Amino acid sequence: MAAVGVVAGVLAVLAGLVGALLHAGNAALGRTPTPSFWLMSLAAAIAYGAMAVLLRRSPARLLRGTMAAIGLAQGLALVGQEWGWSGTGSWQWALWVGSWAWAPGYVAVLAVLPQLLPEGQVVAPRWRWGLATGTAAAAFVALQWALTPYDLQDFPGSLPPGAVNPVGVAAVASPLLSAVGGALVLAAVALSASSLVLRWRRSAGVERQQLKWVGLGFALTVAVAGVGQLLPVGLTEAFAALAMLPVPVAAAVACLRHGLWGVDTVISRSLLYAALAVSVVVVFEVTIRLLGSVPSLAAAEGTVSAASALIAAFAALALHQYVRPRVNRLVHGDVDEPHAALARVGRQLEAASTPDELAERVVPSVLTQVCRVLRADGARLVLADGSTADHGNPTGEAALDTRLDYAGRPVGHLALWRQGGFAAGEQQLLEGLAAQASVAAHTVLLSREAQSAREAAALAREAERRRLRHDLHDDVGPTLAALALQAETARELAASDPQASLAILGRLVTRLSGAVESVRALAHELTPPLLDELGLGPALEELAARLATARTTVRAHVETLPAMPAAQEVAAYRIAGEAVSNAVRHAGATTVCLTAAVRNGVLRVSVADDGTGLPAEESRALGLGLSSMRLRAEEVGGTLEVTSGARGTTVMAVVPLVTDEAALGARRGAPA
Repeated sequence: MAAVGVVAGVLAVLAGLVGALLHAGNAALGRTPTPSFWLMSLAAAIAYGAMAVLLRRSPARLLRGTMAAIGLAQGLALVGQEWGWSGTGSWQWALWVGSWAWAPGYVAVLAVLPQLLPEGQVVAPRWRWGLATGTAAAAFVALQWALTPYDLQDFPGSLPPGAVNPVGVAAVASPLLSAVGGALVLAAVALSASSLVLRWRRSAGVERQQLKWVGLGFALTVAVAGVGQLLPVGLTEAFAALAMLPVPVAAAVACLRHGLWGVDTVISRSLLYAALAVSVVVVFEVTIRLLGSVPSLAAAEGTVSAASALIAAFAALALHQYVRPRVNRLVHGDVDEPHAALARVGRQLEAASTPDELAERVVPSVLTQVCRVLRADGARLVLADGSTADHGNPTGEAALDTRLDYAGRPVGHLALWRQGGFAAGEQQLLEGLAAQASVAAHTVLLSREAQSAREAAALAREAERRRLRHDLHDDVGPTLAALALQAETARELAASDPQASLAILGRLVTRLSGAVESVRALAHELTPPLLDELGLGPALEELAARLATARTTVRAHVETLPAMPAAQEVAAYRIAGEAVSNAVRHAGATTVCLTAAVRNGVLRVSVADDGTGLPAEESRALGLGLSSMRLRAEEVGGTLEVTSGARGTTVMAVVPLVTDEAALGARRGAPA
């Protein structure tokens, strides 16, 4: 059954195209009726035939068959009418088919189709009689047109010479039968409208959004068809063609926006080839008219048709490249593939250089692209640091919400809003887009963390400078000033009281030695001399022994370490010193274990204690000391890991070693 509907849909489209080509040929030779209504039949054949093919994967078999029947009937009407006007072969019978085949499809658009939309079945089992009424109305009108002599039809057009209805019966044109047919049509249309109203009352969510479009298409069809009956003949023909389009267009929009029938995977190709088909017909007709107007070519019908067909074929090839991306943009929202929309965000990531620029350009771009792809009314991106960014109108309860992860780490979540909700397949699409959006979110967070680290580094350096300035100003400076005064006093007493002068100089030597030790201590804080004298391993062992107290034992387990750049040695030594000092002074630990080893070119320095652990808020904020240690590790390409619990705290610095000769030279060339 599904194959029959698809085949009928394909035949409807082909019949419409063939009829259009026949009309183009007749028009070039001046053999067209007035009015011809060919455009109405062409529009219906292609639109409804394409929709029938579009529904090939849908379970709505009755709806698919109805659309195929409407399109095929209109296509046959167009072929029959144009063949009849050609005057070749069985043109009388072809003209007869064209005189009535349009009627059932025209009536079914208003009397049958709305009762099946949007799900492809009647609103309730008892409404099958309404569907039967619509079918009967379409069949009655078609039969009346088929049996009515041409000169007695309500809306006669011009006819080819000698045209006679081969099965015409004058009695069929009686006013009574016409009134019965009109009553049937009005009743069926009223039932269709009532069916839509009842379905609307029972619907909710996505189905209600689908019904909005179906109802709009139905209302426009009634309005356009009704207005067309009141206009002059030429305009009536145009309005009749327009009346064939609102329902299939509304159904297509329901497919695109609200997942009707689940056919979004094939709709882009169907629209593409439908657009190409219409373009080919237009190009062919324009070309054949232009060539037919040339006197020297007017008599060569075959040459004109062949040349027009060739030009139309080349036009189709050229239009394919132009139409395809635009059709895909219509279907998928913004680009050929939904994920390609966020590819542009990657290029913006490369161009952005500061956290503010990332937050101002990249995050809004992510939200804009996601909203375009999923046609959302609003979106909100909440990053892990608590910052938010909005796009559109993110109000009410989020219809879709997904978490953003990067390398197993949550970086935020993305929420979308759309009136009427989202289809099931769109949730999967959002998850796919979230995988790419998480890259932008992670980049923004990473940039902000780096900016915070740089600010912390600046604060730490400034604090260190202030401490050094304080020590020099309040300790070393006054000491040296006092020593200078004592030296001046000793010089003044050298002649008058040599013994007093010598006593002052003796005390001066002792105090100078203390000042030297103070300066040496400050220098040690900048670059520990033990690193140059002993190397990192022994220096760490000496550090452990020096920082141990009567209450806290500090054990060192240091393997033989290879040579490494001075900057990395200093960083490791300073981190170890800060961590051991914190454990001894603040952790309440009885044992502190300092270990250092190199594995696979990576230096690991660990300080573990059995103290009380860090308070939760300090662990999060890291504090100035922990920030300083982390900064030292990052400055030499490493990382700092801090774990804390009831059994103590562990601080581990992981530093990939640099082994190039230039970096090692800085270590070898250091003064002893």
